[in-house]
Amino acid sequence: MKVAVIDCLGRGSKGRRLATLDAIGVGPRLVVGIIESLSDRAELLMCEDILEGKTSVRDYDAVFISGMSTDKESIINVVRKCGGRPIIVGGPVFVEYEYLIRNGVDYVIWGEGELSIPQLMKFLRGCIDVSEVPNLIYRGKRGIIRNPGPPYANSPPLWYFKPSVKAVMNYPLWCVARVYVEVVRGCSNFYRPTIPLVNGKKCIQCNLCRNGPLEARFKCPLGIPPGCGYCSVPSLFGPARSRPLDQIINEVKELVRLGVKRIVLSAPDFLDYGRDWLVKPKPLTDPRNPPPNVEALESLLSKLTSIDEISRGEAYVMIENIKPNLVNEEVANILGKYLRGTPVSIGLETGDEEFHVALGRPSTIPEVMNAVKLLTKAGLRPYIYLIHGLPCENKRVIKNTINVIKELAKLGVEKFTLYRFTPLKHTAFEGYAHPPPAIKSKTSKKLYFTVRKLNKELKKNFLGKTIKALVAGIEDDNLILYPLPHGPVVKVKYSKEVRFRIGDLVKVKITSVLSDREVGGLIIE
Repeated sequence: MKVAVIDCLGRGSKGRRLATLDAIGVGPRLVVGIIESLSDRAELLMCEDILEGKTSVRDYDAVFISGMSTDKESIINVVRKCGGRPIIVGGPVFVEYEYLIRNGVDYVIWGEGELSIPQLMKFLRGCIDVSEVPNLIYRGKRGIIRNPGPPYANSPPLWYFKPSVKAVMNYPLWCVARVYVEVVRGCSNFYRPTIPLVNGKKCIQCNLCRNGPLEARFKCPLGIPPGCGYCSVPSLFGPARSRPLDQIINEVKELVRLGVKRIVLSAPDFLDYGRDWLVKPKPLTDPRNPPPNVEALESLLSKLTSIDEISRGEAYVMIENIKPNLVNEEVANILGKYLRGTPVSIGLETGDEEFHVALGRPSTIPEVMNAVKLLTKAGLRPYIYLIHGLPCENKRVIKNTINVIKELAKLGVEKFTLYRFTPLKHTAFEGYAHPPPAIKSKTSKKLYFTVRKLNKELKKNFLGKTIKALVAGIEDDNLILYPLPHGPVVKVKYSKEVRFRIGDLVKVKITSVLSDREVGGLIIE
Protein backbone atom coordinates (compact mmCIF):
# COMPACT_ATOMS: atom_id res chain seq x y z
CA MET A 1 0.00 0.00 0.00
CA LYS A 2 0.98 3.61 -0.52
CA VAL A 3 0.02 5.79 2.45
CA ALA A 4 -0.01 9.57 2.90
CA VAL A 5 0.84 10.78 6.41
CA ILE A 6 -0.33 14.38 6.85
CA ASP A 7 1.11 16.57 9.62
CA CYS A 8 -1.59 18.90 11.00
CA LEU A 9 0.13 19.48 14.35
CA GLY A 10 -0.02 23.08 15.52
CA ARG A 11 -2.17 24.24 12.59
CA GLY A 12 -5.11 25.27 14.78
CA SER A 13 -8.15 26.42 12.82
CA LYS A 14 -6.15 28.34 10.20
CA GLY A 15 -4.50 25.42 8.43
CA ARG A 16 -1.01 26.77 9.00
CA ARG A 17 1.32 27.42 11.87
CA LEU A 18 1.24 30.86 13.43
CA ALA A 19 3.87 30.05 16.09
CA THR A 20 6.82 27.67 16.64
CA LEU A 21 7.45 27.59 12.91
CA ASP A 22 10.83 25.97 13.50
CA ALA A 23 9.63 22.89 15.44
CA ILE A 24 9.34 19.39 13.93
CA GLY A 25 7.54 16.95 16.23
CA VAL A 26 8.02 13.23 16.72
CA GLY A 27 4.57 11.78 15.92
CA PRO A 28 4.27 12.01 12.11
CA ARG A 29 7.83 10.71 11.58
CA LEU A 30 7.04 7.78 13.87
CA VAL A 31 3.88 6.92 11.92
CA VAL A 32 5.90 6.92 8.68
CA GLY A 33 8.50 4.69 10.34
CA ILE A 34 5.90 2.18 11.57
CA ILE A 35 4.23 1.92 8.17
CA GLU A 36 7.55 1.53 6.34
CA SER A 37 8.66 -1.19 8.77
CA LEU A 38 5.58 -3.16 7.68
CA SER A 39 6.85 -3.14 4.07
CA ASP A 40 4.39 -0.48 2.93
CA ARG A 41 5.21 2.89 1.39
CA ALA A 42 4.57 6.10 3.32
CA GLU A 43 5.15 9.73 2.47
CA LEU A 44 4.95 12.69 4.85
CA LEU A 45 2.87 15.64 3.61
CA MET A 46 2.08 19.04 5.11
CA CYS A 47 -1.43 20.20 6.08
CA GLU A 48 -1.05 23.58 4.37
CA ASP A 49 0.12 22.00 1.10
CA ILE A 50 -3.04 19.89 0.96
CA LEU A 51 -5.33 22.82 1.77
CA GLU A 52 -3.64 25.14 -0.74
CA GLY A 53 -3.76 22.52 -3.50
CA LYS A 54 0.02 22.21 -3.77
CA THR A 55 -0.18 18.49 -3.01
CA SER A 56 -2.83 15.87 -3.70
CA VAL A 57 -3.54 12.47 -2.16
CA ARG A 58 -4.94 11.18 -5.44
CA ASP A 59 -2.25 8.49 -5.79
CA TYR A 60 -2.46 7.18 -2.23
CA ASP A 61 -4.40 4.16 -0.98
CA ALA A 62 -4.98 5.52 2.54
CA VAL A 63 -4.47 8.74 4.50
CA PHE A 64 -3.21 9.06 8.07
CA ILE A 65 -3.55 12.48 9.74
CA SER A 66 -1.79 13.58 12.93
CA GLY A 67 -2.93 16.49 15.09
CA MET A 68 -3.90 17.90 18.48
CA SER A 69 -7.32 18.82 19.83
CA THR A 70 -6.79 22.44 18.84
CA ASP A 71 -6.14 21.33 15.24
CA LYS A 72 -9.47 19.56 14.69
CA GLU A 73 -10.90 22.19 12.32
CA SER A 74 -7.85 22.07 10.06
CA ILE A 75 -7.96 18.28 10.15
CA ILE A 76 -11.56 18.24 8.91
CA ASN A 77 -10.68 20.70 6.14
CA VAL A 78 -7.97 18.25 5.05
CA VAL A 79 -10.41 15.32 5.30
CA ARG A 80 -12.71 17.06 2.81
CA LYS A 81 -9.91 16.96 0.24
CA CYS A 82 -9.07 13.30 0.79
CA GLY A 83 -12.28 11.47 -0.14
CA GLY A 84 -12.31 8.10 -1.87
CA ARG A 85 -9.87 6.33 0.42
CA PRO A 86 -9.73 5.32 4.11
CA ILE A 87 -8.94 8.26 6.40
CA ILE A 88 -7.33 7.55 9.77
CA VAL A 89 -6.66 10.19 12.43
CA GLY A 90 -4.33 9.88 15.43
CA GLY A 91 -2.36 11.96 17.89
CA PRO A 92 -3.78 13.82 20.92
CA VAL A 93 -6.82 14.86 18.84
CA PHE A 94 -8.16 11.31 19.25
CA VAL A 95 -10.14 12.52 22.29
CA GLU A 96 -12.35 14.37 19.77
CA TYR A 97 -13.29 11.10 18.05
CA GLU A 98 -17.04 11.84 17.97
CA TYR A 99 -16.47 15.16 16.20
CA LEU A 100 -13.95 13.57 13.82
CA ILE A 101 -16.15 10.63 12.81
CA ARG A 102 -19.19 12.88 12.46
CA ASN A 103 -17.22 14.99 9.98
CA GLY A 104 -15.95 12.29 7.66
CA VAL A 105 -13.06 10.50 9.40
CA ASP A 106 -13.30 6.73 8.96
CA TYR A 107 -11.07 5.53 11.82
CA VAL A 108 -9.56 7.13 14.91
CA ILE A 109 -6.61 5.57 16.74
CA TRP A 110 -7.00 5.91 20.50
CA GLY A 111 -3.65 6.31 22.28
CA GLU A 112 -0.29 5.17 21.00
CA GLY A 113 0.13 4.19 17.37
CA GLU A 114 2.41 1.24 18.09
CA LEU A 115 -0.57 -0.60 19.57
CA SER A 116 -2.88 -0.14 16.59
CA ILE A 117 -1.11 0.61 13.31
CA PRO A 118 0.38 -2.87 12.62
CA GLN A 119 -3.05 -4.53 12.89
CA LEU A 120 -4.75 -1.62 11.16
CA MET A 121 -2.53 -2.07 8.11
CA LYS A 122 -3.51 -5.75 8.02
CA PHE A 123 -7.17 -4.72 8.07
CA LEU A 124 -6.66 -2.17 5.28
CA ARG A 125 -5.08 -4.93 3.17
CA GLY A 126 -8.15 -7.10 3.80
CA CYS A 127 -6.32 -9.68 5.93
CA ILE A 128 -8.26 -9.32 9.20
CA ASP A 129 -11.57 -7.94 10.47
CA VAL A 130 -11.77 -4.38 11.78
CA SER A 131 -12.78 -5.72 15.21
CA GLU A 132 -9.28 -7.18 15.58
CA VAL A 133 -7.55 -3.78 15.56
CA PRO A 134 -6.90 -2.72 19.19
CA ASN A 135 -7.89 0.78 20.33
CA LEU A 136 -9.57 1.62 17.02
CA ILE A 137 -12.70 3.80 16.96
CA TYR A 138 -15.11 3.78 14.00
CA ARG A 139 -18.77 3.95 13.05
CA GLY A 140 -20.71 0.69 13.29
CA LYS A 141 -24.29 -0.20 12.45
CA ARG A 142 -25.50 0.87 15.89
CA GLY A 143 -23.26 3.84 16.48
CA ILE A 144 -19.63 4.47 17.30
CA ILE A 145 -17.57 1.42 18.26
CA ARG A 146 -14.35 1.51 20.29
CA ASN A 147 -12.32 -1.68 20.13
CA PRO A 148 -10.72 -2.76 23.42
CA GLY A 149 -6.97 -2.48 23.90
CA PRO A 150 -4.22 -1.72 26.41
CA PRO A 151 -4.39 1.73 28.08
CA TYR A 152 -0.78 2.42 27.14
CA ALA A 153 2.11 0.66 25.40
CA ASN A 154 4.86 -1.30 27.08
CA SER A 155 7.97 -2.72 25.44
CA PRO A 156 7.30 -4.43 23.08
CA PRO A 157 5.68 -2.96 21.00
CA LEU A 158 6.84 0.34 22.53
CA TRP A 159 10.27 1.26 21.13
CA TYR A 160 10.09 -1.59 18.60
CA PHE A 161 9.50 0.86 15.74
CA LYS A 162 11.87 3.63 14.71
CA PRO A 163 10.79 7.08 13.49
CA SER A 164 11.66 7.77 9.87
CA VAL A 165 14.78 9.93 9.57
CA LYS A 166 14.52 10.76 5.87
CA ALA A 167 10.92 11.97 6.34
CA VAL A 168 12.30 15.04 8.11
CA MET A 169 13.40 16.32 4.70
CA ASN A 170 9.74 16.78 3.72
CA TYR A 171 9.49 19.75 6.08
CA PRO A 172 10.23 23.06 4.32
CA LEU A 173 12.70 24.34 6.95
CA TRP A 174 14.09 21.01 8.11
CA CYS A 175 17.75 22.02 7.91
CA VAL A 176 17.25 24.97 10.31
CA ALA A 177 14.42 23.56 12.43
CA ARG A 178 14.45 22.12 15.91
CA VAL A 179 13.89 18.41 15.31
CA TYR A 180 12.42 16.58 18.29
CA VAL A 181 13.73 13.12 19.20
CA GLU A 182 11.70 11.16 21.72
CA VAL A 183 13.48 10.03 24.89
CA VAL A 184 10.55 9.59 27.30
CA ARG A 185 6.91 8.69 26.63
CA GLY A 186 4.28 9.61 29.22
CA CYS A 187 4.62 11.42 32.55
CA SER A 188 5.37 10.38 36.13
CA ASN A 189 3.00 12.90 37.73
CA PHE A 190 -0.06 10.96 38.87
CA TYR A 191 -0.96 13.46 41.59
CA ARG A 192 -4.50 14.86 41.39
CA PRO A 193 -5.49 18.52 41.65
CA THR A 194 -7.52 19.64 44.66
CA ILE A 195 -9.46 22.26 42.71
CA PRO A 196 -13.08 21.07 42.23
CA LEU A 197 -14.04 19.42 38.96
CA VAL A 198 -16.71 21.16 36.90
CA ASN A 199 -19.23 18.55 38.12
CA GLY A 200 -18.55 19.52 41.74
CA LYS A 201 -16.40 16.53 42.69
CA LYS A 202 -13.42 17.47 44.83
CA CYS A 203 -10.36 15.66 46.14
CA ILE A 204 -11.09 13.95 49.48
CA GLN A 205 -7.41 14.05 50.53
CA CYS A 206 -7.10 10.25 50.63
CA ASN A 207 -3.50 10.72 49.39
CA LEU A 208 -3.60 7.47 47.42
CA CYS A 209 -2.10 9.26 44.41
CA ARG A 210 0.69 10.77 46.53
CA ASN A 211 1.61 8.07 49.04
CA GLY A 212 -0.04 4.90 47.74
CA PRO A 213 1.71 2.00 45.97
CA LEU A 214 2.90 2.99 42.50
CA GLU A 215 0.54 0.61 40.72
CA ALA A 216 -2.44 1.86 42.80
CA ARG A 217 -2.04 5.49 41.69
CA PHE A 218 -3.73 4.89 38.34
CA LYS A 219 -7.14 4.89 40.04
CA CYS A 220 -8.74 7.70 42.02
CA PRO A 221 -11.77 6.89 44.25
CA LEU A 222 -13.57 9.88 42.70
CA GLY A 223 -12.40 9.25 39.14
CA ILE A 224 -10.28 12.41 38.96
CA PRO A 225 -7.88 12.12 35.99
CA PRO A 226 -4.18 12.03 36.95
CA GLY A 227 -1.65 14.80 36.55
CA CYS A 228 -1.82 18.56 36.56
CA GLY A 229 -5.45 19.58 36.09
CA TYR A 230 -4.86 21.15 32.68
CA CYS A 231 -2.68 18.36 31.20
CA SER A 232 -3.81 15.14 29.52
CA VAL A 233 -0.43 13.39 29.13
CA PRO A 234 -0.61 10.90 32.05
CA SER A 235 -4.30 10.22 31.41
CA LEU A 236 -3.86 9.50 27.70
CA PHE A 237 -0.26 8.32 27.36
CA GLY A 238 0.44 6.64 30.68
CA PRO A 239 3.38 6.76 33.08
CA ALA A 240 6.90 7.74 32.08
CA ARG A 241 8.73 5.10 30.03
CA SER A 242 12.31 5.68 28.86
CA ARG A 243 13.51 4.89 25.37
CA PRO A 244 16.56 2.61 25.02
CA LEU A 245 19.85 4.50 24.85
CA ASP A 246 21.10 3.00 21.59
CA GLN A 247 17.91 3.96 19.73
CA ILE A 248 18.26 7.61 20.75
CA ILE A 249 21.95 7.74 19.81
CA ASN A 250 21.37 6.10 16.43
CA GLU A 251 18.48 8.40 15.51
CA VAL A 252 20.42 11.54 16.46
CA LYS A 253 23.47 10.33 14.52
CA GLU A 254 21.38 9.78 11.40
CA LEU A 255 19.65 13.15 11.71
CA VAL A 256 22.81 15.23 12.13
CA ARG A 257 24.54 13.37 9.30
CA LEU A 258 21.56 14.19 7.14
CA GLY A 259 22.11 17.87 7.91
CA VAL A 260 19.88 18.61 10.92
CA LYS A 261 21.54 21.28 13.08
CA ARG A 262 19.28 21.44 16.15
CA ILE A 263 18.11 18.38 18.09
CA VAL A 264 15.66 18.60 20.99
CA LEU A 265 15.36 15.60 23.32
CA SER A 266 11.59 15.32 23.65
CA ALA A 267 10.01 14.36 26.97
CA PRO A 268 7.27 15.70 29.23
CA ASP A 269 10.12 15.70 31.77
CA PHE A 270 13.67 14.95 30.65
CA LEU A 271 14.63 14.15 34.24
CA ASP A 272 12.22 11.20 34.17
CA TYR A 273 14.70 9.52 31.81
CA GLY A 274 15.86 6.28 33.44
CA ARG A 275 13.80 6.81 36.61
CA ASP A 276 11.35 4.14 35.48
CA TRP A 277 14.22 1.64 35.32
CA LEU A 278 14.78 2.21 39.05
CA VAL A 279 11.25 1.03 39.98
CA LYS A 280 10.75 -1.61 37.28
CA PRO A 281 8.57 -3.69 36.95
CA LYS A 282 6.31 -1.23 38.77
CA PRO A 283 5.10 1.83 36.83
CA LEU A 284 6.72 5.22 37.43
CA THR A 285 3.73 7.11 38.81
CA ASP A 286 5.59 9.22 41.40
CA PRO A 287 6.95 12.59 40.19
CA ARG A 288 9.30 13.03 43.16
CA ASN A 289 10.71 9.61 44.05
CA PRO A 290 13.02 8.00 43.20
CA PRO A 291 15.36 10.93 42.50
CA PRO A 292 16.81 11.38 39.00
CA ASN A 293 18.81 8.48 37.56
CA VAL A 294 22.03 10.46 37.21
CA GLU A 295 23.93 7.52 35.71
CA ALA A 296 21.37 7.17 32.92
CA LEU A 297 21.30 10.94 32.31
CA GLU A 298 25.07 11.23 32.14
CA SER A 299 25.41 8.17 29.91
CA LEU A 300 22.86 9.56 27.45
CA LEU A 301 24.27 13.09 27.34
CA SER A 302 27.92 12.03 27.18
CA LYS A 303 27.27 9.71 24.24
CA LEU A 304 25.16 12.29 22.40
CA THR A 305 27.71 15.08 22.81
CA SER A 306 30.44 12.69 21.62
CA ILE A 307 28.79 12.39 18.19
CA ASP A 308 31.28 13.98 15.79
CA GLU A 309 29.02 16.70 14.39
CA ILE A 310 27.88 17.70 17.88
CA SER A 311 31.33 17.62 19.49
CA ARG A 312 32.64 19.85 16.66
CA GLY A 313 29.86 22.38 17.20
CA GLU A 314 28.27 21.77 13.79
CA ALA A 315 25.04 20.54 15.40
CA TYR A 316 23.48 21.08 18.80
CA VAL A 317 21.48 19.01 21.25
CA MET A 318 19.03 20.52 23.76
CA ILE A 319 16.46 19.22 26.21
CA GLU A 320 12.81 20.19 26.38
CA ASN A 321 11.08 20.25 29.77
CA ILE A 322 12.08 19.40 33.34
CA LYS A 323 10.24 19.25 36.66
CA PRO A 324 11.85 21.73 39.06
CA ASN A 325 11.42 19.40 42.04
CA LEU A 326 13.87 16.92 40.47
CA VAL A 327 16.62 19.51 40.02
CA ASN A 328 19.46 19.35 42.54
CA GLU A 329 23.08 20.46 42.38
CA GLU A 330 24.30 17.14 40.97
CA VAL A 331 21.66 17.16 38.23
CA ALA A 332 22.32 20.81 37.36
CA ASN A 333 26.06 20.16 37.10
CA ILE A 334 25.51 17.20 34.76
CA LEU A 335 23.22 19.27 32.55
CA GLY A 336 25.71 22.14 32.58
CA LYS A 337 28.60 19.83 31.74
CA TYR A 338 27.00 18.66 28.49
CA LEU A 339 24.37 21.28 27.63
CA ARG A 340 25.98 24.56 28.67
CA GLY A 341 24.52 27.53 26.79
CA THR A 342 21.29 25.75 25.83
CA PRO A 343 17.75 26.60 27.00
CA VAL A 344 15.71 24.47 29.37
CA SER A 345 11.98 24.94 30.04
CA ILE A 346 10.42 24.79 33.50
CA GLY A 347 6.72 24.81 34.31
CA LEU A 348 5.81 27.44 36.89
CA GLU A 349 2.26 28.00 35.58
CA THR A 350 1.41 30.17 38.60
CA GLY A 351 3.41 31.97 41.25
CA ASP A 352 0.83 31.51 43.99
CA GLU A 353 2.04 28.68 46.26
CA GLU A 354 -1.39 27.47 47.37
CA PHE A 355 -2.76 27.57 43.82
CA HIS A 356 0.40 25.98 42.39
CA VAL A 357 -0.06 22.89 44.57
CA ALA A 358 -3.85 22.84 44.09
CA LEU A 359 -3.33 22.50 40.33
CA GLY A 360 -1.74 19.09 40.92
CA ARG A 361 1.81 20.33 40.38
CA PRO A 362 4.44 18.07 42.00
CA SER A 363 6.66 21.07 42.81
CA THR A 364 6.58 24.14 45.03
CA ILE A 365 7.42 27.76 44.23
CA PRO A 366 10.69 27.61 46.25
CA GLU A 367 11.69 24.53 44.21
CA VAL A 368 11.13 26.48 41.00
CA MET A 369 13.28 29.34 42.32
CA ASN A 370 16.01 26.94 43.42
CA ALA A 371 16.00 25.11 40.08
CA VAL A 372 16.46 28.41 38.22
CA LYS A 373 19.37 29.35 40.50
CA LEU A 374 21.12 26.00 40.06
CA LEU A 375 20.58 25.78 36.31
CA THR A 376 21.72 29.35 35.70
CA LYS A 377 24.82 28.76 37.82
CA ALA A 378 25.55 25.64 35.74
CA GLY A 379 25.41 27.67 32.51
CA LEU A 380 21.95 26.82 31.21
CA ARG A 381 19.32 29.32 30.06
CA PRO A 382 16.02 28.77 31.92
CA TYR A 383 12.70 29.47 30.19
CA ILE A 384 9.52 29.62 32.29
CA TYR A 385 6.01 28.49 31.30
CA LEU A 386 2.93 30.27 32.67
CA ILE A 387 -0.80 29.67 32.18
CA HIS A 388 -3.55 32.26 32.56
CA GLY A 389 -7.30 31.75 32.81
CA LEU A 390 -7.09 28.60 34.96
CA PRO A 391 -10.14 27.56 37.02
CA CYS A 392 -10.35 29.44 40.33
CA GLU A 393 -7.71 31.95 39.26
CA ASN A 394 -8.19 35.29 41.04
CA LYS A 395 -6.49 38.63 41.63
CA ARG A 396 -4.38 37.21 44.46
CA VAL A 397 -3.04 34.48 42.17
CA ILE A 398 -2.15 37.00 39.46
CA LYS A 399 -0.52 39.38 41.95
CA ASN A 400 1.64 36.63 43.45
CA THR A 401 2.56 35.33 39.99
CA ILE A 402 3.72 38.78 38.91
CA ASN A 403 5.86 39.10 42.04
CA VAL A 404 7.45 35.68 41.50
CA ILE A 405 8.30 36.16 37.82
CA LYS A 406 9.94 39.49 38.61
CA GLU A 407 12.17 37.64 41.09
CA LEU A 408 12.84 34.86 38.58
CA ALA A 409 13.93 37.43 36.00
CA LYS A 410 16.57 38.61 38.48
CA LEU A 411 17.74 35.03 39.02
CA GLY A 412 18.56 34.47 35.34
CA VAL A 413 15.40 33.43 33.52
CA GLU A 414 15.81 34.33 29.85
CA LYS A 415 12.22 34.08 28.67
CA PHE A 416 8.66 33.73 29.96
CA THR A 417 5.96 32.07 27.86
CA LEU A 418 2.33 32.78 28.79
CA TYR A 419 -0.27 30.31 27.53
CA ARG A 420 -4.04 30.57 27.67
CA PHE A 421 -5.74 27.72 29.53
CA THR A 422 -7.57 25.25 27.30
CA PRO A 423 -10.06 22.83 28.97
CA LEU A 424 -8.88 19.60 27.35
CA LYS A 425 -10.88 16.39 27.39
CA HIS A 426 -9.71 13.66 29.79
CA THR A 427 -8.18 16.19 32.17
CA ALA A 428 -9.43 17.17 35.61
CA PHE A 429 -10.37 20.59 34.25
CA GLU A 430 -12.42 19.28 31.33
CA GLY A 431 -15.67 21.18 30.95
CA TYR A 432 -14.52 24.47 32.42
CA ALA A 433 -15.13 27.53 30.26
CA HIS A 434 -12.59 28.77 27.75
CA PRO A 435 -11.12 31.96 29.22
CA PRO A 436 -10.80 35.13 27.14
CA PRO A 437 -7.41 36.19 25.76
CA ALA A 438 -5.22 37.63 28.52
CA ILE A 439 -5.35 41.10 27.02
CA LYS A 440 -9.16 41.06 27.38
CA SER A 441 -9.23 39.49 30.83
CA LYS A 442 -9.80 41.63 33.93
CA THR A 443 -7.60 39.33 36.02
CA SER A 444 -4.91 38.22 33.52
CA LYS A 445 -4.36 41.48 31.64
CA LYS A 446 -1.77 42.82 34.06
CA LEU A 447 0.15 39.53 33.93
CA TYR A 448 0.15 39.66 30.13
CA PHE A 449 1.70 43.12 30.03
CA THR A 450 4.20 42.24 32.77
CA VAL A 451 5.38 39.21 30.78
CA ARG A 452 5.73 41.30 27.62
CA LYS A 453 7.68 43.98 29.46
CA LEU A 454 10.00 41.47 31.15
CA ASN A 455 10.66 39.60 27.91
CA LYS A 456 11.57 42.82 26.13
CA GLU A 457 13.84 43.90 28.98
CA LEU A 458 15.53 40.48 29.06
CA LYS A 459 16.28 40.73 25.32
CA LYS A 460 18.66 43.58 26.18
CA ASN A 461 21.05 40.96 27.55
CA PHE A 462 21.73 40.00 23.92
CA LEU A 463 22.85 43.50 22.92
CA GLY A 464 26.45 43.63 21.77
CA LYS A 465 26.80 39.85 21.65
CA THR A 466 27.99 38.05 18.53
CA ILE A 467 26.19 34.77 17.92
CA LYS A 468 25.98 32.07 15.27
CA ALA A 469 22.67 31.79 13.44
CA LEU A 470 21.05 29.98 10.53
CA VAL A 471 19.33 31.72 7.64
CA ALA A 472 15.65 30.73 7.73
CA GLY A 473 14.17 32.98 5.04
CA ILE A 474 13.26 36.50 4.00
CA GLU A 475 10.36 38.54 5.38
CA ASP A 476 9.70 41.93 3.79
CA ASP A 477 13.16 43.52 3.66
CA ASN A 478 14.59 41.43 6.48
CA LEU A 479 16.65 38.28 6.58
CA ILE A 480 15.20 35.92 9.23
CA LEU A 481 17.80 34.13 11.35
CA TYR A 482 17.46 31.36 13.94
CA PRO A 483 20.18 31.54 16.64
CA LEU A 484 22.26 28.49 17.51
CA PRO A 485 21.45 26.56 19.54
CA HIS A 486 18.24 28.54 20.18
CA GLY A 487 17.04 32.02 21.07
CA PRO A 488 14.92 34.93 19.86
CA VAL A 489 14.37 35.37 16.13
CA VAL A 490 16.98 37.74 14.67
CA LYS A 491 16.07 40.15 11.87
CA VAL A 492 18.75 41.69 9.66
CA LYS A 493 18.19 44.23 6.89
CA TYR A 494 18.46 42.29 3.65
CA SER A 495 20.83 43.39 0.91
CA LYS A 496 20.13 41.86 -2.50
CA GLU A 497 23.81 42.27 -3.33
CA VAL A 498 24.58 39.34 -1.03
CA ARG A 499 22.84 36.05 -1.77
CA PHE A 500 21.87 33.78 1.10
CA ARG A 501 20.30 30.34 1.06
CA ILE A 502 18.16 28.72 3.73
CA GLY A 503 20.50 26.89 6.07
CA ASP A 504 23.50 29.18 5.56
CA LEU A 505 25.49 29.73 8.75
CA VAL A 506 26.33 33.34 9.62
CA LYS A 507 27.76 35.32 12.51
CA VAL A 508 25.58 38.20 13.60
CA LYS A 509 26.08 40.98 16.13
CA ILE A 510 22.92 41.88 18.05
CA THR A 511 22.35 45.63 17.85
CA SER A 512 18.73 46.23 18.86
CA VAL A 513 15.65 44.85 20.61
CA LEU A 514 12.72 44.89 18.18
CA SER A 515 10.02 43.43 20.43
CA ASP A 516 9.48 41.01 23.30
CA ARG A 517 10.17 38.19 20.81
CA GLU A 518 12.67 39.55 18.28
CA VAL A 519 16.05 41.25 18.12
CA GLY A 520 17.87 43.00 15.29
CA GLY A 521 21.45 42.62 14.19
CA LEU A 522 24.22 42.98 11.63
CA ILE A 523 25.90 40.11 9.82
CA ILE A 524 29.64 40.32 10.39
CA GLU A 525 30.69 37.06 8.77
